[in-house]
Amino acid sequence: MITFFLEIYDQIYLYLTSVDFAVILVILKITSYLISLTLAILIGILLSRADAGWWVRERVYAKDIAYGKSEDQRWKKVQTLLKKGDEANLKLSIIEANNILDDILKRMGLPGRDMGERLTQITQAEISSVDKIWEAHKLRNRIVHESKIKVSYEEAERAVGDIEAALKELEYLS
Repeated sequence: MITFFLEIYDQIYLYLTSVDFAVILVILKITSYLISLTLAILIGILLSRADAGWWVRERVYAKDIAYGKSEDQRWKKVQTLLKKGDEANLKLSIIEANNILDDILKRMGLPGRDMGERLTQITQAEISSVDKIWEAHKLRNRIVHESKIKVSYEEAERAVGDIEAALKELEYLS
């Protein structure tokens, strides 16, 4: 009985040390390398199609590359409108600040028909002041949709300040 098992052991040992088995191992190694390379390429393609690195791009290149100096002029216009202090300019400053933030969210690749849909996709971890942005956006919507709304200087200053904080967090403003 022991000789039977020893013969089986010898046969397995001879096969594992034979040239045939070595060829099979080489073929398996090459196949596994090709499968791994293919999967790595597919992962890269999927990540690029999903635009997984949008937040990195926006924070690294936001001010210098993506927006240029003309964006600073837009924010200066918002501040000028806010400083004028009359109700029409206060409303315009809120609307323009909201538009600047919406443009940035679009450039970040957030899908949606309007800013409200884009804001629903942002979490507190991505932009800590997202709740304040919502309040400013709601005020902007009331200004646009309700013709008789009154906006105080303090309300406008708070809304523009909240949007400014978000823009600083996104490194749009310094």
